[in-house]
Amino acid sequence: MIQRIQTIWFVLAAAAGLSMTQLSIFNATVAANTRQEVLATQSLLLFSVIVALSLMAFACIFLFKNRTLQFKLAVTGVIGSIAAVAIEVFFIEQFKTEKGITVGTYQWGALFPILMIIFFFLAARGVYKDEKLVKSLDRLR
Repeated sequence: MIQRIQTIWFVLAAAAGLSMTQLSIFNATVAANTRQEVLATQSLLLFSVIVALSLMAFACIFLFKNRTLQFKLAVTGVIGSIAAVAIEVFFIEQFKTEKGITVGTYQWGALFPILMIIFFFLAARGVYKDEKLVKSLDRLR
């Protein structure tokens, strides 16, 4: 059942996490009128959470025979992605106070944990529907 729709959602969640590690999440102008980019790799905690979530999403693709574990990991991915958003906001706010930021904007890389929440949710919904379908077919036998 590797060709199910939740496989696409898990792949997209993993891709969103891995691309977040390469893109800028915040762009700021510091006091000396110089621009500075903030990457997810600058925070060890944020980087490790994002990589762990990406690896978990990739591993969930191959757990198609164990739908209950796949569902639990998808829900854990939603919770972990919410935590990643909180860590990201905390890290950027800490960066703002340390550097004395005058002007700063969030970049596209900051949206990827939110996309991961959506993709993990859609994958969990797909796994739940598959489990429900299998249980209804077992009842018919």
